[in-house]
Amino acid sequence: MNKPKKQNEVYKGVLTGSNLKQRKQEIIKEIEDETGFKLTKHLGESAWWGSSEIGAFHSEGEIDGIKATLKIQGVKPKTSEIDMINGFDKQNKSLIIRPPKLIKTIPWSDERNYEALVMEWIPDKRVINIPTNKKEISLFFELYDEYKSKCVGEPWLDKPEGKIGEIIKNNFANWRKIAYKMYPDHPFRESGDEKLIDKAVEILVHGYQGIEPEFQHGHLSDGDFYHVSGEQIVLLSNLYWSWRQPFYDAIFGQHWFLYHLADSELNEKEVLEQMSLWWEKIDDLPKSPEEERLLKLAYLERAADGLNLDGLSTKTDIELSGKIMEITRKRMADLIENLS
Repeated sequence: MNKPKKQNEVYKGVLTGSNLKQRKQEIIKEIEDETGFKLTKHLGESAWWGSSEIGAFHSEGEIDGIKATLKIQGVKPKTSEIDMINGFDKQNKSLIIRPPKLIKTIPWSDERNYEALVMEWIPDKRVINIPTNKKEISLFFELYDEYKSKCVGEPWLDKPEGKIGEIIKNNFANWRKIAYKMYPDHPFRESGDEKLIDKAVEILVHGYQGIEPEFQHGHLSDGDFYHVSGEQIVLLSNLYWSWRQPFYDAIFGQHWFLYHLADSELNEKEVLEQMSLWWEKIDDLPKSPEEERLLKLAYLERAADGLNLDGLSTKTDIELSGKIMEITRKRMADLIENLS
């Protein structure tokens, strides 16, 4: 009998802590000795909301004379990313979108306290750049349609227990703890934000009554579709496949794109113009009044998370970051009024 596979919640590692950063050199030496991977350069670290603690890191190198990427996952997943990639690949029917090819892997062990994936090297050719344009956004949603129709087949993860509203309520309780642990005195936090977030959660719990979660990628961000050879697109961040509320995958990209704009040289008017490119495409997705309601709920859940935590990870010394938080706050208030 197959062991049940559960979706990952690696964000909780920020509450328990991680010593991955201190172990990087030791781990790379182990990987080089065991797999033959040879490091050429470090690519980056996956930190939680801009914190000093990391849950994963990526390196570039070679293996058997082939250019490759090494990912080290340093927080124990409920389901290995190796299994996630294999699960995606096994039922994927798309000739355009695919997961990265695995070259060598070392599954998680509690003794090592990490898992390693040596994957094909992916060129830095994102589908969505910053700033973006109408052509890129159109391609993103063409790929979204392809992903929905051909990449999401038979779920390989068990559906979690509990209703959508209960899960969202628990998530926000955890995210609030994280927000105050990481940013006890954040300059972008306003006195009325907590009340606004609580109201949003109340609407979400009520609004999702009787609604079933859907199996989806769980991290379809502006930085997860990459061009490779020909017309092929590689989809990254496969650790996060999960059961989520309807339209979560449709709006996840615009959510993080907004906060990534904080590092750009755009002004507030240009930020809104960039976001309108996303919103025009997303708002065309619902095919019924009920789907329109579910889309608004999905927007509200992400906006509330942005105000609670995600938006606080932008740089406080950049004026645009504060303007982006105001955009989040206003959209949230408008959605609350519309859904109340």
